[in-house]
Amino acid sequence: MAREDLERWEERYRSGSRCGTEAPSEFLTAHAASISGRVLDVAAGAGRNAVFLARRGAAVDALDISMTGLRFAQQVARTEGLRLFPVQVDLESFSLPQRRYDAIVNIRYLQRSLFLPFRRALKPGGVVLFDTFLIDQQALGEHRTAAYLLQRGELRDAFADWEILVYEEGLYETSCGPSYLARMLARLPQSPPD
Repeated sequence: MAREDLERWEERYRSGSRCGTEAPSEFLTAHAASISGRVLDVAAGAGRNAVFLARRGAAVDALDISMTGLRFAQQVARTEGLRLFPVQVDLESFSLPQRRYDAIVNIRYLQRSLFLPFRRALKPGGVVLFDTFLIDQQALGEHRTAAYLLQRGELRDAFADWEILVYEEGLYETSCGPSYLARMLARLPQSPPD
């Protein structure tokens, strides 16, 4: 695992920094009816989105580099008897299973090298939901590394051969304050091209 990433996220969750770790993504809650079955939550953190989906009946694999974060989700899942399966992984080197998921959720995380593996991990007709920072977020003084920020239109272009169900970009009020985001819900075609 990337040692610096692991240490940074472990410290964040140990320190009690909870902004953005409790309430699920507003975009996810607005489109939750489209997410069901076997779900992959990428960079799940403390499990805010995974727990929300598991409470709605989904079986959720929650992947994250931080075991400290995942333990929060695991505690809730055990207490409530949810089908939530936390897995500590480094997404830079982890291989996603093929044709396993009905939906993939990617909130506040950007790893462009996962775009093709997402296609392969979804069952035909499955959906992907993104809610991720735009390059404009730099103007708010946060997330200054351009490599982890989407350019305007980039997400839509990367999934242009999918059925785009919802796509929006802009400045949104979130539980942690204003954020520049690209938000997308897209369906993989029944006969996906590779």
